[in-house]
Amino acid sequence: MIYVKFNKSIHSKLKILVLFVAVLFSSTLFAQQVSVTSGKGVVYPQYENRIDFLVMMYDITANSEISITLPDPTLSVNWYRYPDLQFVSNQKSISPDDHTGYLAKITGTVNGQPYNNEWSVWIIDYKLYQPVFNSLTIPDPQTSVCNQLNLTLDAVIPEMYYLTTNGLKNVLDRNFTLQYETLEWNDGWTTKQIEKQLVVEDNIIEIDEPPYKDTYFTLTGDQFASDLNIVLPTIQSPIYQAIRVVSKVKTEATIRVEKQEGDRPESITTVSGSAPLEINFSAISNTPVANYFRWEISTGGAPAFIVKTGENQRYTFNEAGTFTVKLITENTYCSHIDSVVIKVSESAIYAPNVFTPNGDGFNDEFRVAYKSIIGFDCWIFNRWGSKIYHWSDPQKGWDGTHKGKAVPEGAYFYVIKAKGADGINYNLKGDINLLRGKKQ
Repeated sequence: MIYVKFNKSIHSKLKILVLFVAVLFSSTLFAQQVSVTSGKGVVYPQYENRIDFLVMMYDITANSEISITLPDPTLSVNWYRYPDLQFVSNQKSISPDDHTGYLAKITGTVNGQPYNNEWSVWIIDYKLYQPVFNSLTIPDPQTSVCNQLNLTLDAVIPEMYYLTTNGLKNVLDRNFTLQYETLEWNDGWTTKQIEKQLVVEDNIIEIDEPPYKDTYFTLTGDQFASDLNIVLPTIQSPIYQAIRVVSKVKTEATIRVEKQEGDRPESITTVSGSAPLEINFSAISNTPVANYFRWEISTGGAPAFIVKTGENQRYTFNEAGTFTVKLITENTYCSHIDSVVIKVSESAIYAPNVFTPNGDGFNDEFRVAYKSIIGFDCWIFNRWGSKIYHWSDPQKGWDGTHKGKAVPEGAYFYVIKAKGADGINYNLKGDINLLRGKKQ
């Protein structure tokens, strides 16, 4: 007796090899398929996992033919009508009838292994079930709702179905194509073509998102007509007058360029920054469908403290905090809400202790660094307590002159009174050293 011992590596490789051979053999056995060999038709394998093949043909005649491809020419095939299993033929090809089921039983030997299989095939002649569209109507605006639109289709749509081998009836869903236009937001409203596949039930076509613009609705043939490359007559509705409104809030901030201001609004798209933050608000809507605009500004969940109407508004935020700007857009039938959050920085202010007004373009003025300062006054005094300069704009400063003439180097004194957007009052006092040096 001879014993053979496999190590784990060899054993694993043999398992993989056996699995590969099994898959290859299985693929060979299941290579056969049903095809339309004469006439126009489309084959749908494993249809809804209930029958093996649904064959949709167009204009079946005595010359129409379907065939089965076998994995081995020595196999034999017998065709039966189901569910009564009435014998039809023992050839690979048959001439089918409309709305009839066939069971192809294949027997024989493949690669020395006995083979027995059977395939269920259901035939439909699409020409006998073409839809007839009479009209597609739209509802009166007075009876419409904003979030759903129901079109009414007057049509004759014959039922198509198939039977499983045990006689269970299954009605085919006919997915018709509905096309229309709406609007799409992409930094502005643009026209977008909508195409939906839908099943018509009770002659009603439901649209969950009605269009934002006036449009026509066009209904065309189902998926089977498309697959068969058959062009069916289409139907178009009268012009639909849109009632659903939509708006987007567009903001444009006033830009400031002085670099000593922290969080300054330096882009028109800014929605946060240092006060006073001035922003223009615009309603970008689907006018003329939208014709009424109301703006509400609130903070912290409190009721709105600003309410204005009109497509465009300008507001300056002088208080620190987080604000919600809400746009309510309406017409006679519908409304829409959009909003934007504005954040205004807390205040801060700092004074330097030296500046060098020598004309080199660097540190030539005494300026404060700040953010969200909405009130400001600064006075400059010499060592004897005489006022020599005053200004009230935090974006500006002192250039080291008095009555148009440069003052001597040395120590000077400042007094600053300022108010922050968050309500903080600042009282700053200190000395500033004026050093001219030499211009580089």
